[in-house]
Amino acid sequence: MILGDEPPVAASVARPVPEPSPDTAAELRRMALHLETAVVLESRAQRGTDPAQVDTLRRRAEQRRRQAARIRARLAADGAARPEPAPVR
Repeated sequence: MILGDEPPVAASVARPVPEPSPDTAAELRRMALHLETAVVLESRAQRGTDPAQVDTLRRRAEQRRRQAARIRARLAADGAARPEPAPVR
């Protein structure tokens, strides 16, 4: 074969994807748990009648969302998750 006569490599050739490590899988589960917990806390806050409890539930929901965002950012930096989408304005 002459240099430059190599067949082109198809763009659709499947490339091996590294398996996620057990730590990555555990972090993804933790992130999902934080997001699910935030939804439950927000739902309870919407049904609440005591203003102090509603504030507490909403604050805790926001804490869970921030924790999930930190995990997502860490995973995205490692290439294991997509970065969080930019807010829509």
